[in-house]
Amino acid sequence: MTGADASARFVREAHHQVRDLLVARPRRYWCDFLLTMLVAYAAFALYISAPDWSLSQAGGLVVCGLAMFRAVVFTHELAHRRGRAFASFAVCWNVLCGIPFLMPSFLYGDHKGHHSSDVYGTWSDPEYIMHTPTWRWRIAAFLLLPAVYPVLAVVRFVVLTPLALTSRSVDRLVWTCASSLYVMNESYRREYDREASARSRWLQELACCAWGWAIALLVVAGRIDWATIEKTYLVFLFWIVVNQVRTLVAHRYANGTDTPISYVDQLLDTNTFPYGRVLPELWAPVGLRYHALHHLLPTLPYHSMRLAHERLMAKLPAGSPYHRTIKRGLWSALMATLLNRERPAAPRLAESPERQARRRGAG
Repeated sequence: MTGADASARFVREAHHQVRDLLVARPRRYWCDFLLTMLVAYAAFALYISAPDWSLSQAGGLVVCGLAMFRAVVFTHELAHRRGRAFASFAVCWNVLCGIPFLMPSFLYGDHKGHHSSDVYGTWSDPEYIMHTPTWRWRIAAFLLLPAVYPVLAVVRFVVLTPLALTSRSVDRLVWTCASSLYVMNESYRREYDREASARSRWLQELACCAWGWAIALLVVAGRIDWATIEKTYLVFLFWIVVNQVRTLVAHRYANGTDTPISYVDQLLDTNTFPYGRVLPELWAPVGLRYHALHHLLPTLPYHSMRLAHERLMAKLPAGSPYHRTIKRGLWSALMATLLNRERPAAPRLAESPERQARRRGAG
């Protein structure tokens, strides 16, 4: 049996064990998200109005930041959910979270490439840090980027959206280079496809632009003071830093060559954090603590992941690829990444004819 056959058999077995858990429950999404947004906005109001350097201000910042983080992560679920049942939820998410935070859902439309066996762990993967000789420098740069992310979001919609409206060539540049929510790979360029001209993209684009300009005009008019802007920047910086660290431990980033790996090796390059009740749900919310499980079964809804994990741990043979993704905690996984202690790159798959053609074209 070939490695590809063994990989396919393992995925089928895992799917068989949890297939009854693959149905998403929209009501669960609605209740969770709306409650999260209520907490986020209430904590933000407390944080902004509290006396400087007070315990209530610090508490408001932490609670608001973590709630914002959880709310934003729902865009990851939207990227994997299809059908009418989630169409209205996507609109609600954009109205309450995506547009006010200048992170509309269209920015995450290219996430599906991260799960492709032909793309994962290569220079075509937007969400992967290649294990190159400059690894440590790139990790350091990645950890420093949160300082400018909030500013880049404002520039993206206040400045670049109007420019994108001026011509197709400018729009193509904005789309390919500045329309991905989370890029860890500096060489990645988003494909200018049908999503670029979709009506939903432009509705979100214009709404974010209008919102950004409205805030800017209120600041210029003195209706919003700079202290409020600074506090808002800090709360965004807080949860973005948490997400940067979370992202660093989501994978092992063992692939150092521009060649694809099998689904099983993709799984082995990803981590699971099953221990603990509260803390992992704060720094890896909405199922992100079971990231290996998500790569194994991308359509599994977040609310089923804990049960699916427990079932796979019990049903799959001891020492299975899934068992080997388990990590004890955040700190040990982070140190393994920073100190370059992870295993060597996994065996590669032969390149598909389509990928070979793309590489020849790029050359």
